[in-house]
Amino acid sequence: VEVSVFRRQASNPTVFSLDGATPNPFNPSTTIWFDVPEPTRITLNVYNVLGQEVAKLAEGFHAPGRYSVTWNGRDSHGITLASGVYLYRITSATGFKNTRRMVLLK
Repeated sequence: VEVSVFRRQASNPTVFSLDGATPNPFNPSTTIWFDVPEPTRITLNVYNVLGQEVAKLAEGFHAPGRYSVTWNGRDSHGITLASGVYLYRITSATGFKNTRRMVLLK
C-alpha cells in the first residue's frame, strides 16, 4: 500500500470529520482528508463490499490537525485491486466513527 506523508495544517479543527475521497471515481489514486480535533489514536482502513479489510491507510496517535492520505488502489500485500466500490472507515479512540464510499475504475 502506497501511503502519502500526512500533512498537518496550523489551525486545529473543532470536530472530527472524514471528507469524500478526491477524485472519486479514481484511477490510479485518490486522496482522503480527515480532521482530528483532539489528541487521539486513529485508524483509517479500506474495505471491500463484503466488509473485508483490504488496506490500512493510517494507524496510531494523531495530534489535532487536518490530515490527508493518498491511496493507490492496492491491498496490504501490494496487489492492485479490481475495479469496484470500496469503503473507507475512520475510527478514533474517543469513539468517533465514520464510513464513506469510493469507486476504483480501471
